[in-house]
Amino acid sequence: MSTKSLVSVPATTEKICQGDVFKNVRYNYIDAEDDDNVDVVEYEFPLAIIVSQACDVIGMDDIFSTGRGKPTKFMPSILLCPIYNKTIAKKGDHLSDVFYELDISLINEDVYHKDDYKIAERDWHYRFHVLELALNETSVLSDAIIDFKHYFSVPISYLKKNIDNRLYHLDDIFSEQITLKFATYLSRVAIP
Repeated sequence: MSTKSLVSVPATTEKICQGDVFKNVRYNYIDAEDDDNVDVVEYEFPLAIIVSQACDVIGMDDIFSTGRGKPTKFMPSILLCPIYNKTIAKKGDHLSDVFYELDISLINEDVYHKDDYKIAERDWHYRFHVLELALNETSVLSDAIIDFKHYFSVPISYLKKNIDNRLYHLDDIFSEQITLKFATYLSRVAIP
C-alpha cells in the first residue's frame, strides 16, 4: 500500500518550496525556429509537484522577493514532475493531450504492467511513485501517480505569478522521499 503523505495548505505569503503541489501548470518550449518563425509548444499539466531541492527553490524565491542575489544562488528554472491520475496513466491516456499538441500518433499501451502496478502500489517501484495526500486525516488526493520519466522546468517567476494555483505543501519527510526517488531514477545506469 502506498504511503499517505501529509500536506498543509500554505498561505500565499509563504515561500515556494520543494514539495509544493500546483494546479494548472503551463509548460512551453521552443520546438523549432528559423529566421522568420518560432514554433512554441505549450500544454498544461493539471497537477505538478516541485522536486528541486528546498534550498535552491527558497534561494530563488528570496532573489525575486528582494530583487537582489548572489550569482551562485541563481537557478534559471525549478524542476517539477506532473502528477497523473493513476487509472488514466495505466491505460496510457495521460499523455494524449501532449501527443496531440506535438502532432504525434499515440500508440495505446499499458504504461505499467501487472507486476509494475503491484510494485508501484507498495511504493517500491523505481520509476513510479503512487501518491495519496491527506490534510488533517482527510484524503484530498488519491488514485494519483508520479512518473519520474516525465519532468519539466519553469522559472520561479512563473510560480510566483501563479501562487494562487498552489494547492498543498507536503510535509518535509514526504517531499524529501519523492525527491530522493526522483534523483535515484535519474542516476540509474542505462543498460543497452
